Amino acid sequence: MRIVIALGGNALLPKGERGTAKEQLKAARAALGRLSRLMDAHQVALTHGNGPQVGSLLLQQHATKRVPEMPLDVLDAMTQGEVGYFMQSALKRKSAVLLTRALVDERDPAFRHPTKPIGPFYDSLQPGMHMVMDAGRGYRLVVPSPEPLAILEKDAIVSLMRSRFVVICGGGGGIPVNRAGRGVEAVIDKDRFSSLLATSVGADLLVFITSVDAAYADFGKKSQKPIAKTDARAMRRLMGQFAEGSMRPKVQSAIRFLEKGGKKATSPAR
Repeated sequence: MRIVIALGGNALLPKGERGTAKEQLKAARAALGRLSRLMDAHQVALTHGNGPQVGSLLLQQHATKRVPEMPLDVLDAMTQGEVGYFMQSALKRKSAVLLTRALVDERDPAFRHPTKPIGPFYDSLQPGMHMVMDAGRGYRLVVPSPEPLAILEKDAIVSLMRSRFVVICGGGGGIPVNRAGRGVEAVIDKDRFSSLLATSVGADLLVFITSVDAAYADFGKKSQKPIAKTDARAMRRLMGQFAEGSMRPKVQSAIRFLEKGGKKATSPAR
């Protein structure tokens, strides 16, 4: 089979850790070790989150004025290399880290209404930054999160998968670029990117690796129960039960993949 596996940011940097190189490499080994059999038997592309890493870069940038700040698309590229390097170091097989760009439309409504919180929490509003209070924990920078339309490196990804490389790509949802190929200040949702990638490369299976054991119907209620097996139509009926910024993007992305010809989407228990 051809499989796309999306690893959440917490799978590669567990909460409570500082994010040292040693910690990130250890987390990558733990996460990827559980996928070894899949990678042995199938063509696999791995995507990953970059939230903790890009947050650290933002903190570093704001800590000094002695070096120029980099725009968000460059930070996306930097974290693709950083996290990709740790993942490649953890793999004991042929692998390739591919800098991956995703085409977005600068007329996307997301650019008029930034909603994606990124980076560290602050105690107060920072000058020159579009910020919101996030879950009562502090102020965070919010940026646009446009829909990915195409993956510019799709052909290279397919070629590498056919050659039985494990392809590490699309970190942080890909680097957003416009039709002229210029980077734009935005963050693409990783799950949406992974769904688009799975459809674009003709994947049979889309896998979301998360820090929870399942998606739940009636989550938080006495009647809650894990959803073991279902279909796209049934999940659409349950959509209102899933929180934005949590399980909802994964469910939406899984449904989109299935409705565009994918065979199966899953979020296996840890």
